[in-house]
Amino acid sequence: MTGNPEVERELRNILESTENRFLTVRLNRTKANWDAMMMPSDDAIATSKEAELTYRKEVGDRPLFDEIGERLADAGVQDVMLRRWAKLLRYEMAPNMYTVEVHESIVAKEKVLEAKLRQFRPEIEGTRSTMADIHRIMNKSDDIEARKQAWEAGKTFGSEIVPSIVELTKARNVAARSIGFPDFYRMHMELQEINETRMFSALSAFTAATEEPFRRMKAQLDRMLSDKFHVDAINLKPWYCSDPYFAKVPKVFETNVDSLYAERDPMEWAPKYFDGLGLPLERILKEDTITRTSAHPKWEFTDMDGAGDLRLLVSPAPNKDGAEEMLRVLGKASYVARIDKHLPMTLRRPAHPSMLEAVGRFFARRATDFEWMLNMFEMRGSQVRGLDKAMPIELRYQRIIEGRWRMVLVHFERGLYRDPDQNQQNRWWDLIERFQLLRRPPDRADMADWVMHPTLLLNPVQSHNYIIAEWHASQFATAMKKQLGLEEPVLWMDDARIGEWFKERIFKHGAMWEYNELISTATGGSSRPDDFVSQFLTTS
Repeated sequence: MTGNPEVERELRNILESTENRFLTVRLNRTKANWDAMMMPSDDAIATSKEAELTYRKEVGDRPLFDEIGERLADAGVQDVMLRRWAKLLRYEMAPNMYTVEVHESIVAKEKVLEAKLRQFRPEIEGTRSTMADIHRIMNKSDDIEARKQAWEAGKTFGSEIVPSIVELTKARNVAARSIGFPDFYRMHMELQEINETRMFSALSAFTAATEEPFRRMKAQLDRMLSDKFHVDAINLKPWYCSDPYFAKVPKVFETNVDSLYAERDPMEWAPKYFDGLGLPLERILKEDTITRTSAHPKWEFTDMDGAGDLRLLVSPAPNKDGAEEMLRVLGKASYVARIDKHLPMTLRRPAHPSMLEAVGRFFARRATDFEWMLNMFEMRGSQVRGLDKAMPIELRYQRIIEGRWRMVLVHFERGLYRDPDQNQQNRWWDLIERFQLLRRPPDRADMADWVMHPTLLLNPVQSHNYIIAEWHASQFATAMKKQLGLEEPVLWMDDARIGEWFKERIFKHGAMWEYNELISTATGGSSRPDDFVSQFLTTS
């Protein structure tokens, strides 16, 4: 059907005017949030709060939202890009159409809790520490009491802010209902273009596919931890794991490759790697865009303006985890840097949070890929001995263990917004026992262990995207093997066809297409765990 040129021209004028109007508040918000993350001072946090509030008030324009909706419903609008542009602008506006009083109340609650969480310093034996210290102790210490103290210290903060979090949860729900959604969670599902029923069906399939393999993995890990710490397996507690959440494989395999990364400058080998794929990093790794720090535990990046101003926070951890984090962030930055700049600003972003994360995770997997390391670093002799068998096993375990942990978060967050007044601590441990097969320690009933995972507060209704991203990363690999004729073992390096595949199939399109359509066109599949299961479970 042919569109009406005059009707489409009128809609285009409205959309361009709206983009220009929103430009400043978008930029100010992004910059203020970046500055507050770099240096969470009182002034920076206050500026971030004001920028957030100003942004929400500006984009939450109900009359404009309705006008764009009416224009979009006109049969004279058939231009695909115009329709997508209008749709995503309305998605941006929809969750901000609250009253000024509601905006101010919610933003104030969010910023206070964010500040408390960022400034939290756990005490271990009377000494103020950091969450990085807790991760280090749980990762390296053989002292069971020290591990227990670290694990408990990381969760001491929760109880004092539970009332504030429940209050914020309820306020978000009330606000979502005021604009026609059942609750805050389902609002974000719809605005992320996710069919909640279909997604949880796929998650159920993932749970079923990983159930027995995970039970076998967990039983083997319990035997290995029992031997390592000289304790009966039935007496193992969560602090015997190597991180506070059992999101990573415990340190029981002889695959310590940290020394290999410690010997190499990532700012030398990472650009070389991406160059070999036809994805040079010159536009990304510029001195005026990089902030180096050892205080922040992770690499971070943000797109400041949609026009090429990317900022990187570099946290040079010279180990395997640091290499994974670096590859993940550089992969994501490579995606954003190559989105077609001719697209309208609203479309000049990744197709979906899960798609951006999937690209990052595809590259992050290389850091624990034995064949890739063997060739990338020209490993020989004693560097290789035993790794060829142990590393693939550990990689497979890691993917399943993290997936089961993410299931805890997804189900917990959904339930939190459906009924904020439930006993959340009890429900948290019910889910941990169900999905991770960990026994809850005694004397935790009055605690709030669920509070301390920052995703639930700082990045709400996103946990599912990390699971979907893992599925997509496997879909990318399967599709490229078929479409490019890659032969096993695929090294995923020194092949510009790989970079070209990403640029043409994923990167350049930005948010022009709904993400299920994009993943289907690029890979021939849908958002399902099938390729992930084939990749990581067929040899379990």
